[in-house]
Amino acid sequence: MVPYTVMWRDLDGLGHVNNAVYLTLFELARTHYWIDLRGSSGHGTRAIEFIVARAECNFKLQLSLLEEIELCTRVGEIRNSSFDFVYEIKRSDGEVAATGTVVVVLFDWDKNQKRIISQELKEEIRKFESRDETA
Repeated sequence: MVPYTVMWRDLDGLGHVNNAVYLTLFELARTHYWIDLRGSSGHGTRAIEFIVARAECNFKLQLSLLEEIELCTRVGEIRNSSFDFVYEIKRSDGEVAATGTVVVVLFDWDKNQKRIISQELKEEIRKFESRDETA
């Protein structure tokens, strides 16, 4: 879970969070998730070992200026070289403002090609997520 406060720049002309901002919030959540899982290891942007293949967002409730929200993410289905990040954006009262799924492909930056997801990484994700359930 990543806490976030809605800022002026997030708003559209009607005073609520613009639809495009939700994908940026998903990006923030998955970046925190991945760095918490794998560490940055001094690799800068290459610490993010995947590229986005598809993104979807389901809008449920409006969000407004200075609203305190929580960005929640977990890994859903894991395939050979891709997996799903699954999201909920929650208001401070616990109501879900948006949900979404982003499919990412594990990527080798040096070879400029997708990578197979190892059994070790699958296990690392499983342990990481079970740790969050016990907290």
